[in-house]
Amino acid sequence: MPRKTLVRLLAAAAAAAAMLPALPAHAQQRRALVPLDLYHLREAGGVALSPDGRSVVYVVSLPDSATNRYRRDLWIAPTDGTGAPRRLTWTGGAALSSPSFSPDGRRLAFVAARDGGKPQVWILPLADGGEAWPLTELKTGAAGAAWSPQGDRIAFTSTLSPAELDTARADTAKARVNAGAIRGIDRDRAAAMAAVRAKLKDEAADDDPRVITRLEFLGENAAESERWRQVYVVEARQGARPVRLTSGAWNSSAPAWSPDGQSVVLASSEPPAGTHADYWEEGDLLVFPAAGGAPRRIAEPGYAEGNPRFSPDGRWIAYTRQHVDTKFQGAVNAELVIERPDGTGRQSVSAGLDRGVGAFAFTPDGWLYFTVQSEGTAPLYRTKLDRIAPAPVVSGPRGVLSFDARGGRIAWAQTSPRYPSDVYAATADGAGERRLTALNDSLLAAVRVADYEEVRYPSFDGRRIQGWFLRPAVVDPAAPPPLAVEIHGGPHSMWGPGEASMWLEYQSLAGAGYTVFFANPRGSGGYGDEWLQSIHQSWGSPPARDILLGADTVIARGLADGHRQTVTGGSYGGYMVAWLVAREAPARFAAASSQRGVYDLTTWWGASNTWRLFENEFGGRPWEQADLARAQSPITYVAGVRTPLLMLHGEADFRTTIAGGYEFYRALKVLNREVELVTYPREGHELTRSGEPAHRVDHMLRIIEWFERHVRPDGR
Repeated sequence: MPRKTLVRLLAAAAAAAAMLPALPAHAQQRRALVPLDLYHLREAGGVALSPDGRSVVYVVSLPDSATNRYRRDLWIAPTDGTGAPRRLTWTGGAALSSPSFSPDGRRLAFVAARDGGKPQVWILPLADGGEAWPLTELKTGAAGAAWSPQGDRIAFTSTLSPAELDTARADTAKARVNAGAIRGIDRDRAAAMAAVRAKLKDEAADDDPRVITRLEFLGENAAESERWRQVYVVEARQGARPVRLTSGAWNSSAPAWSPDGQSVVLASSEPPAGTHADYWEEGDLLVFPAAGGAPRRIAEPGYAEGNPRFSPDGRWIAYTRQHVDTKFQGAVNAELVIERPDGTGRQSVSAGLDRGVGAFAFTPDGWLYFTVQSEGTAPLYRTKLDRIAPAPVVSGPRGVLSFDARGGRIAWAQTSPRYPSDVYAATADGAGERRLTALNDSLLAAVRVADYEEVRYPSFDGRRIQGWFLRPAVVDPAAPPPLAVEIHGGPHSMWGPGEASMWLEYQSLAGAGYTVFFANPRGSGGYGDEWLQSIHQSWGSPPARDILLGADTVIARGLADGHRQTVTGGSYGGYMVAWLVAREAPARFAAASSQRGVYDLTTWWGASNTWRLFENEFGGRPWEQADLARAQSPITYVAGVRTPLLMLHGEADFRTTIAGGYEFYRALKVLNREVELVTYPREGHELTRSGEPAHRVDHMLRIIEWFERHVRPDGR
């Protein structure tokens, strides 16, 4: 961003803060939080406890303004709070993740990419000291690191092409092109075509050009060649050669060991014979002999099963499943299930909660811990398997983002409105909770942070909607501040005090003098399957009315100026912004910003990697549901747009596809409406969560500046 532009944007935010009524003396010492504070925000994740529960290792991530990248390193802290956290690595790499202690606690495995290479599994000696060393050096890279119970082996995954899967195929140099045979096509057609095919095959070997023959040909940021995740086992010593357990042209993932170390259970998307994996959506569990050999299958028709784990006594395998043989596919909670290794005795652990399950883990003494999404929060539950009765051990207006449990303790990375990211620990039942880190305390001491205040209100049909609002530093009843409505994506995502990614954007808008409102309208996660399914074939008006009535509730309380309303949202939230300004409330908002939205459902189906979501949500393909696709697309109503619209999109976004953004923008320009389109090179759909730090800052500043331009055109 040019310096003059940046100065102008920051000046707008400062001017907004300056217009607030005088603050108390203690509050005057704190400044408004602004998007540039991204460079001071540290985030914790990848929590791993030592076997005795006395130490916790975690990953700390920090955006680096100098390199426009992220620095991620491992830290360790005592769980009793008696000592200061200590840094373990100094790699500064962006691809550091997945720490795990060896069973004896003397070594730490993690995944990292160094010197610009592929991510590999590394081993860090803890008891004896010394530098980390690479356990794997595969040209295809490595992910995950699951220790065997004896600590002598590690299971991991790597992604291979069909040629790499064919172990009998040797690497060979490119064949010499037989140009003479090609030139003689009129004399010997067979020889010429053989030469042509050899040339084309060689030229496509490096994906230049890329030859596409798959159904699933789009990744997150580009068209992709065919590659499949495979499971390996390697001895945990230097110089060991990994042994591949799987070999099929389908994904195998999430390996976990049996307690005796003789077997590895994993999730497999193997399709029926004669079916390509792109056409298969179910998934089974496979139990492999750790030394290699034929697996035993645990299948449940109609479901996709994943993330299996053996119980400590080996009597059960826990896993998550989602129902795929249903018209509501994609709008069903992930369920936690246990089953015996022989495929009998299946029981649901989480069905009674009617909430989607996230991560889960066993403790050596047989407790099963797991997180769920629930009404804007992400609590941690636990249960014994002999009497399934889940009970929360960490709850309240916050979110458990990563956790581990062992040695009579639990540790977790947490987000909350007051502390955006820190690591906590407690006893196994949640007692004696303590905050172990102060990752952002220096920043928090200098800025004003707004609370999330909950509001529940009736919608048009009597359903109760949950929302939250953030106030600017001071609300003057005689001159209420402008309103910024935020809308989440998904459409089955969930926002609230337990969700971390929006913290800085909310607080920056509040710091700029806005009352910020957001809600979980019908279709959101965290409220049960029926709530998820309530927008089937109806993405537009019902949830739009839920959102607008929530904004009305905030305005009715005198917390915001009804004549100065703004709205923004990303992904499905971008769709909803376009829906609101084109059809539902075209004259309501002073300014709007749609972020990486979906504007034409047919274009989205054809050009995105989430095309199946259309089929799940609308009951068919665009030509089968042509009237519905048209009726539910914001582009259909684009002529109704009167609100100044700022459109933001990553140029490499293949989840919602920038093609639809171009279409909506061009339509507005043809109609001579006020619109700006900002595209971000190299960015995919995760722009606002893991995009280049400079792009993330620019993105937030542009939204603030656009709103300021239209709600405070005189600069006051």
